[in-house]
Amino acid sequence: MGVKMFNENFLLNDPLAQKLYQAAAGLPVVDFHNHLPVKDLIENRKFADIAELWVISDPYKHRAMRICGVPEKLITGNASNREKFNAWAETLPKLIGNPLYAWSQLELKRIFNIEKKLTPETADEIWETTRVMLSGDDFSVQSLLKRFNVVYSAPCCALNDNVECFNNIPGNVPSLRGDDILVPTAEFVSKLAEDTRMPVNSFEAFINAVEKRIDDFHKVNCRIADHSLDNGFAYAVCDEKKAEMIYDKTVKNKTVSAAEKMLLASAILKKLAGLYSKRSWLLLLHIGAQRKTSSRLRAAAGPAGGFAAIGHTANTEALANMLDDMESSIEGLPRTILFTLNPADHAAFAVLAGSFPGDGVRGKVQLGPAWWYCDHIYGMRDGFENTAAFGVLSQFIGMTTDSRSFLSFVRHEYFRRVFCAWLAEKAAKGEMPDDENELIKTVKAVCFENAAEYLGGIEL
Repeated sequence: MGVKMFNENFLLNDPLAQKLYQAAAGLPVVDFHNHLPVKDLIENRKFADIAELWVISDPYKHRAMRICGVPEKLITGNASNREKFNAWAETLPKLIGNPLYAWSQLELKRIFNIEKKLTPETADEIWETTRVMLSGDDFSVQSLLKRFNVVYSAPCCALNDNVECFNNIPGNVPSLRGDDILVPTAEFVSKLAEDTRMPVNSFEAFINAVEKRIDDFHKVNCRIADHSLDNGFAYAVCDEKKAEMIYDKTVKNKTVSAAEKMLLASAILKKLAGLYSKRSWLLLLHIGAQRKTSSRLRAAAGPAGGFAAIGHTANTEALANMLDDMESSIEGLPRTILFTLNPADHAAFAVLAGSFPGDGVRGKVQLGPAWWYCDHIYGMRDGFENTAAFGVLSQFIGMTTDSRSFLSFVRHEYFRRVFCAWLAEKAAKGEMPDDENELIKTVKAVCFENAAEYLGGIEL
């Protein structure tokens, strides 16, 4: 009862790993892609209880609870917050080996200074302790970000969202989530015309209106665009005449074939890449999610309910053609991070990234950090191995959470511990120099400096 799980050398099994982590631990956090609720940031929300903060909005926990047989009523249904917390307390002890087991205990320790394991036996005490603490002003969402030393956070916003509010959210800037731009509907186009007060009656006019909104994002310091290229991703060169014809059919609600939709999306994405490159934005490509799985869960929990899957390996030829087409344009290829949900693509993406270097630009295209279902010790280490073997580890942009939870920034600590332990193991085997000073340079670059430079020079 009440046994501690966490100690300060968690995952750091030798003295070199511990020294390397000392260099990483105090570095600020740059989180260049997440899904934090913007409304909560604007209002600097305070949470009534730990279920609101920690359980109700976290699809990672929901997925694990379902696997452990928890009824949906206690996950996304109409049960009380306390009942949902109790269900999580029943679930967590069963998750040994899953990263949620470590993340959750680290979250309790770092935010609430609670070292006891969450179990059904400790649930009452932890519920009441955290309820009292959460009532204080130093547990508002902006205070939580300060506790994690977050100096840069980039929540996703859609093109038609109002982003002027970011002028009043310290440490946060929007990142453009551009999925709906690639599949424009008549409704989306109408809203774009209304927001920009510009005509959208042609493909060229549509792109001009999109650029107007991109400029609105740029004014509030957005420097990142994210596009999800899900399972079955394809790309084909599409000239503007063809794009115009398909766009016209789309906005007039005429039948558009799957092949035509792909061509239009390809044409739009190429145009967007040019607009991003022109403004020195960073392009994130998230590739390989199989989002269509359980219709039952989608209806019950919504589209982000934690039930997507890993798709098949990516179409490397299509991806290469896309990057080449972008690079061949007048504006050129923007700096690009390739995320893959299928770990079998790590090597292919790491190699392909090196095929599109920038002239005088460090790490212009690179394999991104282990993402989503790969965001654990095994996945991270696999990413390190492939980046080191097929790319250049010292240029790696490092970690981002891709999360909806305000406590998920603890994953930066987890990442840093895993990275330092991996480097120390490599040094012990003679695969890397057993030189503390050299390795510390790599630690600082990967855990903060590279991302800070990528985003325009964030200083300590």
